[in-house]
Amino acid sequence: MSALTPPSASEMARRVGEKDWSKTPLGAVATWSHSLKLSVALVLASGFPMAVRWGPELVQIYNDAYRAILREKHPQALGRPISEVWPEVCPELEPLSRAILSGERAAYFAEDHPWTVERDGRLEEARFTISYSSIPDEAAPNGIGGILVTCVETTERMRNEEALKRLNDRLGAEVAQRTRERDRIWQISEDLLGVADFAGRFVAVNPAWTPLLGWREHELRRMPLAELCHPDDLARARAAFARLAEGMTVRLESRLSHRNGSWRWLDWTMAPEEGFVYAIGRNVTAEKAAREALRESERQFRLLVAGVTDYAFLMLDPRGVVTSWNAGAQRIKGYAAHEIIGRHFSQFYTAADRAAGIPERALAEAERRGTRETEGWRVRKDGSLFFASVVIDAIRDEAGELIGFAKITRDITERRAAQEALQRAQEQLAQSQKMEALGQLVGGIAHDFNNMLMVVGGNAENLRRRLDDPETRRALDAIDTATARGENLTRQLLAFSRRQSLNPTVIDLGERLDAIRDILSSSARGGIALDIRIPKKTWRVAVDVGEFEVALLNLVVNARDAMPCGGTITIAARNLQLSERDTPERLNGEFVALAVRDTGGGIAAEILPKVFEPFFTTKPAPQGTGLGLSQVYGFTRQSGGTVRIASRIGKGTSVTLYLPRSLREAAAPLDREEPGGGEESILLVEDNPEVGEVARMLLEELGYRVHHVDNAAAALDVLASGEEPDLVLSDIVMPGELDGLALVRHVRAEYPSVAVLLTSGYARLAPAAEEGFPILRKPFQRASLARAVRDALDRRAPTRQRA
Repeated sequence: MSALTPPSASEMARRVGEKDWSKTPLGAVATWSHSLKLSVALVLASGFPMAVRWGPELVQIYNDAYRAILREKHPQALGRPISEVWPEVCPELEPLSRAILSGERAAYFAEDHPWTVERDGRLEEARFTISYSSIPDEAAPNGIGGILVTCVETTERMRNEEALKRLNDRLGAEVAQRTRERDRIWQISEDLLGVADFAGRFVAVNPAWTPLLGWREHELRRMPLAELCHPDDLARARAAFARLAEGMTVRLESRLSHRNGSWRWLDWTMAPEEGFVYAIGRNVTAEKAAREALRESERQFRLLVAGVTDYAFLMLDPRGVVTSWNAGAQRIKGYAAHEIIGRHFSQFYTAADRAAGIPERALAEAERRGTRETEGWRVRKDGSLFFASVVIDAIRDEAGELIGFAKITRDITERRAAQEALQRAQEQLAQSQKMEALGQLVGGIAHDFNNMLMVVGGNAENLRRRLDDPETRRALDAIDTATARGENLTRQLLAFSRRQSLNPTVIDLGERLDAIRDILSSSARGGIALDIRIPKKTWRVAVDVGEFEVALLNLVVNARDAMPCGGTITIAARNLQLSERDTPERLNGEFVALAVRDTGGGIAAEILPKVFEPFFTTKPAPQGTGLGLSQVYGFTRQSGGTVRIASRIGKGTSVTLYLPRSLREAAAPLDREEPGGGEESILLVEDNPEVGEVARMLLEELGYRVHHVDNAAAALDVLASGEEPDLVLSDIVMPGELDGLALVRHVRAEYPSVAVLLTSGYARLAPAAEEGFPILRKPFQRASLARAVRDALDRRAPTRQRA
């Protein structure tokens, strides 16, 4: 291969020389034909992207410049057939190449040929300018041994050309639009627009000149500046044109002659451009007259201002030095007139504002714009701060020259505090209303979901008792697991929407946290210290113990996740008295504030208002559902309290539960063993047929005799017929005039010996709980159903004998 690999060989020449060609369809180099060797040498010596495709297999050999075409296909493409190198374009490329090998066509050339090629593991549209030429070889069939390929990728060039064309089209459209806009402005402007030479002679004027001055366009073009301008203003106008000739922009006011002999005051802005003066003149005749009237009343105004005490009125010279001082300024800022006149007004600004140059910028803006209005903190003589509303107006003489500033300051400290308080209240109210709307939405969703879970879970439990096949039992285990997760999800949604059926129990917070300390500690994991501080004098509260523990566990887990490198979680309680103004919920009375604080990275201020919304989370998908804080929010609101969160980036987060104080004694632990069934008769009232069938099946498995109806009216008909059951088990939410609560009220009044039990997975249960009706939460399983039914039957009034 020495002939193909000169001493100064390129990378591809070295690769060709080092490759074992005997393992390729081309065979050892010693067997190569003279034509092949010559073609390879030609390609390797070229600085242009070239390749040789040889033989029936179209084995590819290419040079260094061709590597840019291959990209990640290099170096594996060397010595391989094109069907393996370019499989994505082979359906087009291979027939074309074989047509050249067979002599059907001598060559092929295409400019900016489109091909879809694979790059970086994906297909991409690309363009190439290609030239394929046959390579003669006497030993080859048809006298053609291979194809000489030259190729240049033109994808980027075409993209640039297309982008340039789009840019040119857009710029052309914009230029046309700006031209139309300019012409339209020239026609409809009420200001005088004109183009003049430096001698003051107009060469073009817009139509607004004629209505204002009475002169026609051709008359204005013939009138010299001296004829059109007021004699008293002529010197200033000529001086302005001299400055324009030096390249300066000029502002001035001057009077121009009307055709009827009167004068009009014009405020001019003029700028030189390419040998002409471009001028805009605004009619200020009325303003000048008003200014004269204002000057006439200035003396009386000064007398009035001097006696005003609610506002600080002062005059400044063009440098910002105080020249006048009224009684209001002395009252608000504390200085007597002789103490402040002659001193710079920046003395009223804070040191930070002075260092930032704010006083100077205020005067510059007032001078540029004519006025400046702002609010900010200012300093009194005694060093105290007040929040001020400040207006600074530039004062100019008839010639438009700045002669000073008028400054008005008003103390609005109290108004600002009231506005901030009102804004906070409005934001809290809006957040509360949003959370209420979200609660109504998710509560409705959870209602139907609970019924579906009831059907799935009940039937799975029934099948488990009937089937012994291990495979089937594993399937039922999966159903049970999914049902339990669904039940937990709906429980969290209902807790957020405050439609969860709670079983409040009076607890001592210190004892309860001691009981679950191990669970909380294990949830916090190693590296995080758990510090529980519940004073012995902490008031008792009435809460659903299970929901309370879930809420506390959610907060501890959130705190843990906020401290991946370790830290401290503190759980602390304190007693406090709340009044209606303390919270947006207008809570009033005695409460226990239970705070869970961490030392983590904190939560951004813009995220804090969203953290209690269901499904909102900043954790990656596997780490959170976004329902933890939603459950905490719903639990505290349904318990008669509320929850607040405070956080600072880098300082940690604190979530505080406000729970109403309970004056009752703490309850003893309940006996949770599952009781047996019975032989009593039960009137089941359930409008959902699938849920009703599951409940009937579970009750019958427990040994009870069940009569199922689907509405309250049908249940009353059964009772009126004389078939008095031992227990009425009714859903709360049902169609018709009577719901389940109204039904059991009627039963309690008319059939006192009949026990009652309500079920629901959605309704607001406060009225039922307050009236002492027992409630069974959906979805329920056999054990919880057996316990609730047995408890209700055992508590009924013993007013009649049972067989």
